[in-house]
Amino acid sequence: MASVRSNLRGVVRVTGNFTSQSPLHPAANSLLLDAFGQGWADPAKIGDHSARTAILRNEAIESLASNLNLHPTELEVIGEPRLGQHLAISGLLNKSRELVHSEVDRRSVFAVGIDHQNNGGSTRVLKVNISGQVLCEGELPKSASSQSVLAIQGANIETGVTQEVDQVIDLLNPTFVALDYTAAANLKLPMRWDSAIFDATSWQGPAGIGILAIRNSVEWKNPLPNLGIRRTPESSSLPLLLASAVALDAWLAEEVIEQARLAKLNSEIRTALSAQELGITFAGTSNNSLAQTIALNVAGCVGEDLVRQLNEAGYVLDSGSACTAAQMQPSHVLSAMGIKSEGNLRITLHHGVTDAEVKELIAAITSVVLKSR
Repeated sequence: MASVRSNLRGVVRVTGNFTSQSPLHPAANSLLLDAFGQGWADPAKIGDHSARTAILRNEAIESLASNLNLHPTELEVIGEPRLGQHLAISGLLNKSRELVHSEVDRRSVFAVGIDHQNNGGSTRVLKVNISGQVLCEGELPKSASSQSVLAIQGANIETGVTQEVDQVIDLLNPTFVALDYTAAANLKLPMRWDSAIFDATSWQGPAGIGILAIRNSVEWKNPLPNLGIRRTPESSSLPLLLASAVALDAWLAEEVIEQARLAKLNSEIRTALSAQELGITFAGTSNNSLAQTIALNVAGCVGEDLVRQLNEAGYVLDSGSACTAAQMQPSHVLSAMGIKSEGNLRITLHHGVTDAEVKELIAAITSVVLKSR
């Protein structure tokens, strides 16, 4: 424990953080200790401490629901967002329902599809175009006698490419819709949906908090082994839930201004790097991607080597697939878009990043790429 305590207090070299991960939002960080101090009691039990935590939990649920445009009764808190993807989809599936998803979905969605097939169900994987948009042409909508579950992401966590969710739903006309909104909390929900999953880290909340929204409580069934009426395990941390609610409230308030500014910086990065003629291919465009995300491929380079050299220069970026345990594995998302993934870099622009920091990053990437050739 002494070494753990020492390492926690150690000084970390200051670098420019352009990875998908970010520190806990300052608004949440400032109250986290109080949250752990007050949120320890079981809100379901009798007693003053439990009554207090029940009030805190209800306030957090109501705040999250309001900010995510949900009703509090639709919201379930889970301690593992990846499990939430399984719950969102599998809760709507049965053997007679076809699962439809795209080839740029997370591998956890592919895993649900394979398991569904192994249990006698059918799965259909939709292609995407070079911009990462789901292709619906030639895909038949469900017939009157068949049922399907469409699993669709609002935006891809690796490339930032957003989907025209309402349009895809209208064209495919699935019976049920399971949304993956783990990449961003500020995307508009479609007109029709049955379940959805959110991840608190997308709004600078703590890791280990997922929000599962269940709109169709009649058709959605808990796919986990269970004996009671609980829809989820209810094993999440109350202090982390409180921090998530505060972080979302603060993050959305900032996003009103930051989204336009980050979109401008996103476009500037794409334009500046393209002008250098470095053999860079971008995934998607600044018009059909999240403002904070830029995924690119550098021809003739190895992504891992570029990341190491940029880290030495003081800039931390991501490389490889965002959907695998081994982060440096080739990206199935870029491959599906027809983009090589060997020289893959992923830039995330966080709230508060400055114009000067972005200009320095552009110069650093240019320098590192030229040295690698």
